Amino acid sequence: MRILAIGDNCIDDYVELGKRFPGGNALNVAVYASRFDGVEADYLGVVGSDNNGEFLISQITKEGLSREHLIVKEGTTAVTKIVIRNGDRVFAEYIEGVQAEKQIDFKDIPEPNRYEIIHFTVWGFGREHIKTLKETTSALVSCDFSGQLDDPRIDVMRHLNVSFFSGSKIVEKGDDPVPIIKRLKEKTPGIIVMTLGAYGSLVYDGATLYRGEAKKVKIVDTLGAGDAYIAAFLLNTKKGKTIAESIKAGHVSAAKICERLGAWGGEP
Repeated sequence: MRILAIGDNCIDDYVELGKRFPGGNALNVAVYASRFDGVEADYLGVVGSDNNGEFLISQITKEGLSREHLIVKEGTTAVTKIVIRNGDRVFAEYIEGVQAEKQIDFKDIPEPNRYEIIHFTVWGFGREHIKTLKETTSALVSCDFSGQLDDPRIDVMRHLNVSFFSGSKIVEKGDDPVPIIKRLKEKTPGIIVMTLGAYGSLVYDGATLYRGEAKKVKIVDTLGAGDAYIAAFLLNTKKGKTIAESIKAGHVSAAKICERLGAWGGEP
């Protein structure tokens, strides 16, 4: 099975610890997917020409992913400055760098028909090609919209097989995420997946609401857990597993990531 992730990458800079790690939803999904047996993953993204860009490329190569589809642009690589509070990551600052207003032509997407899964992100680029991809390939097409529940960019959901959202803050505020998920489902023929952090996850296919339970682990850092869930959920879904089985696989993968600092890779 082959998966292509398109969009964001960044340096996750743990400013209080003096450590940096590679990250970004699209890149994380590609890396986590590549760790499954029988899966080949590619990543299409843009990095700067600075030291952080060189570090990111070295980490991607070390992980075994091809750098063939990496675009190196003169300028600064995206950086997310992070602090850890009670085991959870808090984003202190985001520097978009060369990713700002990045666009690609459809011809820049590497041989779309080679892939069974093509994944996008709300923070990345290329979503304007989703409609064409759905019309010209048999790939499962997905996008992670993070917590952007009312963002105009979610309009692309009408062409998606799977739409991912992060909803832990909804629960933390004491609100019920179920009506929100059902409202989101009205925008797409595909399924809605909402990860809720320690509160598990919800998946709605228009007929049945599925609930997933987060695994109990000693949390070091939650960064990347949602992306690990996405990778596992997509791969299992494409393999023909049931929604319940895909949810379980997602939580197993997310739990493993919570037991380490940073999403993956990093400096000693």
